[in-house]
Amino acid sequence: MALARKILLIAWLCAETTLSSAQVQVGQYRLSRYQQIVTEYKRDGTVLVRVTGTRVLLESTDGQLRMEASTITAESRLQAGQETRLTRARAEGQVTFRLAQPKERRVARGNAGTVLYDDATRQVTLQGGVFVEVEDPRLVATQKGDRGTIFLGEEDLRVVIEGDPARTETVIQPKRSQPEGNRP
Repeated sequence: MALARKILLIAWLCAETTLSSAQVQVGQYRLSRYQQIVTEYKRDGTVLVRVTGTRVLLESTDGQLRMEASTITAESRLQAGQETRLTRARAEGQVTFRLAQPKERRVARGNAGTVLYDDATRQVTLQGGVFVEVEDPRLVATQKGDRGTIFLGEEDLRVVIEGDPARTETVIQPKRSQPEGNRP
């Protein structure tokens, strides 16, 4: 009986290790930590990848986009001779996200029930219990609401939060200046 338990434990550990290290990479993004993956290849070159699990992860290889959720559907378009880009993504189920603009040293992070990313419009749509924190070299801002949109421009970042006034809030605070000796 003890041997049977050890064999089951070893099999379970192998399965867990395999699940935690599994990943799918499509062009400039990768999906990992999934328990199920469904891939659909369409005639026009569109590839839909839907992953589910406890906390699945979508990351861009440049580090500018990261989402964690229970379900993520990523869409990309494969074209010969061109780099494959993430065109759209939908994350559902207690989503946490991070959007970085490294050139501006700006990061937006937060959570929502559903997060939709659209590369063509450079918009991130947030729905259900939205919380966004924006940090840049000059300020830290927190915003809460029922729904919102983050507009990702080359230089600018605009966050629009909507909802019931009782559940909508924005707080903007300047960062404290660092003493001369501590500045990078």
